Amino acid sequence: MAEILTASCHCGSVHIALPASAAGVLACHCSDCQKMHGNFNAFLAAPRADIVVTGEASLVWYQSSDAARRAFCGTCGARVVKEITAAGRWLVSAGLIDGPSGKRIIRNLWEQSKPDWYDLPVVAP
Repeated sequence: MAEILTASCHCGSVHIALPASAAGVLACHCSDCQKMHGNFNAFLAAPRADIVVTGEASLVWYQSSDAARRAFCGTCGARVVKEITAAGRWLVSAGLIDGPSGKRIIRNLWEQSKPDWYDLPVVAP
């Protein structure tokens, strides 16, 4: 049986299980992520078919661009996932992972959009 990571929103209405083999954490500094998260968005990417969601009815979806939509928990407001629609991939917010993940930031995205009030996160070797 493959190892999994578990994640949940703040109130526990939404639970996610995704493969531990998902790539390391990606940190996106684009203006959309800044507006949605108040900072950069750190996430783990996995194919939607490999993700198990409990409490999916609690997710509220927002079409954030032609290529993607985002979901938050309708109860607590936690930003849960960004879906890259055509690719069938979900980007699960890294801060929702329960316990140690063993993951590190492996890449910064849209670095040129980063605001001046923080330094880019260090990328794991």
